[in-house]
Amino acid sequence: MCTVLLPLLMLLATPGPALADTVPEAPRPALSQLKIDRWQAEQGLPMNTVQALLQTRDGALWVGTGGGLVRFDGRRFAAVDAGPVPELATRSVFGFLEDRDGALWIGHTSGAARWRDGRIEATIGNELTAGRRIWSFVQGPDGSVWAASENGLVQWRPDGARVYQEADGLPTRRLRALAFDRDGTLWIGTTGGGLVALRDGRFDVLDRRAGFPHPEVRALLADPEGGVWAATAGAGLVHLRGGHLRILTTADGLPTNHLTALARGEDGALWIGTWGNGVVRHADGRFGTLDGAAGLDGDQIWTLHADREGSVWVGTWHGGLNRLSPRPFAVHGRPEGLSGDNMRTVLHARDGAVWVAIAGSGVNRLHEGRVSAYGRAQGLATDEVSALLEDADGAIWVASYTEGVMRLHDGRVEHWGSADGLPHADVRVLFRDRGGVLWAGTRAGLARLDGRRFVAVRDPGAPTEGVTVIQQTRDGTLWFGTSGAGLARLRDGRFDTLTRAHGLVSNWILALHEDADGSLWVGSNGEGLNRLRDGRIAAVRPSDGLWDGLVQTLLEDRHGRLWITCNRGFYRVDRAELDAFVEGRAARVTSTVYGPGDALRSSTFAGGVQPAGAVDARGRLWLPSVKGLVVVDPERLPDDLPPPAAHIAAVTVDGQAQPLPSQGAGRVVVPRGAVSLAVDYGAATLLHAERVRFRYRIEGLTAGWVDAGGRREAAFAALPPGEHRLEVAASMDGRRWRAAAAPLAILVQPRLHQTPWFVALAALAGIGLVTAAHRLRTHQLRRRSDEMERLVAEKTEALREANEHLQRLSFADALTGLPNRRRLDEVLQTEWRRAARLGQPLAAVVADVDAFKAYNDRCGHLEADQVLVAVAEVIRRTAHRAGDFAARFGGEEFVVLIPGADDAAARTFAERLRRAIETRAIPHPASPVAPVLTASFGVASRVPTPDAVPQSLLAEADAALYRAKQGGRNRVC
Repeated sequence: MCTVLLPLLMLLATPGPALADTVPEAPRPALSQLKIDRWQAEQGLPMNTVQALLQTRDGALWVGTGGGLVRFDGRRFAAVDAGPVPELATRSVFGFLEDRDGALWIGHTSGAARWRDGRIEATIGNELTAGRRIWSFVQGPDGSVWAASENGLVQWRPDGARVYQEADGLPTRRLRALAFDRDGTLWIGTTGGGLVALRDGRFDVLDRRAGFPHPEVRALLADPEGGVWAATAGAGLVHLRGGHLRILTTADGLPTNHLTALARGEDGALWIGTWGNGVVRHADGRFGTLDGAAGLDGDQIWTLHADREGSVWVGTWHGGLNRLSPRPFAVHGRPEGLSGDNMRTVLHARDGAVWVAIAGSGVNRLHEGRVSAYGRAQGLATDEVSALLEDADGAIWVASYTEGVMRLHDGRVEHWGSADGLPHADVRVLFRDRGGVLWAGTRAGLARLDGRRFVAVRDPGAPTEGVTVIQQTRDGTLWFGTSGAGLARLRDGRFDTLTRAHGLVSNWILALHEDADGSLWVGSNGEGLNRLRDGRIAAVRPSDGLWDGLVQTLLEDRHGRLWITCNRGFYRVDRAELDAFVEGRAARVTSTVYGPGDALRSSTFAGGVQPAGAVDARGRLWLPSVKGLVVVDPERLPDDLPPPAAHIAAVTVDGQAQPLPSQGAGRVVVPRGAVSLAVDYGAATLLHAERVRFRYRIEGLTAGWVDAGGRREAAFAALPPGEHRLEVAASMDGRRWRAAAAPLAILVQPRLHQTPWFVALAALAGIGLVTAAHRLRTHQLRRRSDEMERLVAEKTEALREANEHLQRLSFADALTGLPNRRRLDEVLQTEWRRAARLGQPLAAVVADVDAFKAYNDRCGHLEADQVLVAVAEVIRRTAHRAGDFAARFGGEEFVVLIPGADDAAARTFAERLRRAIETRAIPHPASPVAPVLTASFGVASRVPTPDAVPQSLLAEADAALYRAKQGGRNRVC
């Protein structure tokens, strides 16, 4: 054992972001805490140039691109039927406004259109704009809509419109931005004429002569405290209020003076788009920047929009659409001032500080918003730290992978290595028992501190290989988890061992936890959990509902939930459910999962050291991952959200889009006959769109609610005649539901013979026949003959309708609901001909569920069928673009046709689908590939030639699938 003084350097703390463990929570997260989501043309955007953004009151995001208009529900982009304004489908869209009546105004290359009740109508045309573009809109206090065009300022009223130009007092007719301040002044940003204010019918020009710094204003934003913010194309940010002008430039912290867009976040922060330097946030008097180096796609910003859920949407010149949103879980790593990102173990000390061991970077102490670093430079024997322990006197014990044990206290470092009695220098756990003995678990067994030296424990039954975790239960028993030799127990001075032979799911133990009832929970390295109570051992495995078999951490929150980390994220299970399962009172347990979709920087967490997680005084969990320290507040979980409002997004009758009825009034009319109806629905959330579940019902037709899962469409081949009401509801957790404000009223028109007036006329005709019977026998026979012909015609028509209905059913796979092989053959022929006519590629992706027969043999036909249904649902969600066609090919094989996709795009799609199936994490107990269900994919893409047949495309994709299987499965070839 040796002792050294800590250099003065260790006392110098590095300022870092205010950390939530020791100071009040910040009103807004640091920029490094924001999650960045990205969408480009591959995900459904018409073009990667995004010029206008707006979230409407139903929660949808409207996106104006250089290649047309789309509507985004958080999962998919949907094209909008442009109707009488065809340029909206393919040309640039520049600005949006949702007016007080809920209509959406759309500025485009030659004017403006308005979207109301699912239909587009032209509103501002060439007679006002001279064929020039409209950039932006505002609505005035009197309800009139103002538009900034390149032909002047347009004021639109229901009774007419007019244009203001130079003759009216404007310095130029080239206008760009508009904003009403809280005093009713209309501010106008121009291209070449500076800033203009319209007050009391008069234009006041602020140009360089009036002190305004630049002639080009790209964006305006009203200040809620009064005045307006202006973004200029070269002179920075300008604030005007009460006649005072303030200019902020690079000298004040802006990364550039060339600004393009403005938005105000839900937390009051001002967001600024730049041309070349990404996005800037101005909050608390400081500027902070997010650019391409921080993960943003595209540094040239066209537009910004702050939605109602705290996200900021960023439209770029060539990088597509970005979303900046608060992470559901705070993460602390190198961007937040720590020495590294790969966290190995974490300790919450009694003084409120958090100590964390970082691979290759020693130890950091987080306290009161500051980070203190301890490593070799500060006197530690190594920077490779494995475990931590706080002693009663506040000293911190530090275990390492290479240099044994160290103790930090009062500016001194003491060191124990192999020469000081440790059986191995690789130490994974330190533990002080209630008798005061300090135990060290090493790679070569157990040791305890005896005076000033460690002594190897060689008692009969004591562990002789890696010790990973130590726990003392309330009865005084000491438990030692090992890396392969089971669970050792020291009771009444004697060691014994529990292994698989006694009921443990694994001999490799990673975590131990004693609950309030005295049960000892044992986490394994891949096989699940055990519960030890009253001498009995019970098991809970992934097949019983655990999300993963790897249990690296067992932490219990104040609600009695166990939190478990693994290499796919982390999850929680109610301890009451676990008890009910092991005691035979429940068939399964339910895991609530938090993985990559929850904005974790990494889904891999630390294990095999102690402590591999900590709970602070406020009940929050601190979980070390390979890319940062994740902080989980069990009182604020992303899945514990109220249900969002559901709404009807679109209605299609026989393939044709229909106008939406006004709220609570009107109805969708379905013509008589076997006519299909499709209803798209959504929920008022973009941030949590992936978590939303839906259900629907039609009064009198569906037996209760139909669970649609994440699917956002209800399709009906042919509804019976009459009045129907479709109700849609949304939920975040499957327990609490919120229905749409009003059901969708549907009228299916009856056939002629099903109408009441026809029945009345038929009765009158019968009376006439009886009355005329005695006059004209021949005429009676003729009338009877005519009636028989009519009846035969009706029966024939009814039979035709039934055949049509059966034909529709014959196109669907009865198990998965996807189109079947018959329908696939028809669509393949059609798409092949279309691709040949247009000279465009057609891609086919063939998917095969890996080791499906083994799953069927192991789990049974019913479970296997459910797996196919689940895979089909993943395929249905992934193949969401217009034109994509997914079908069940047969058995466990599926096919997706992708018109217009070359080989690279098809492979990208197949890889995304492969990851989606794997991420679904369906346990596969018999797979040679992975512990979860996986699939292999074959991809083929070609432009049809006259000498080729459609089936050759499937044959090529099938050959690629064979190569994927030969190459090890769970891959794309």
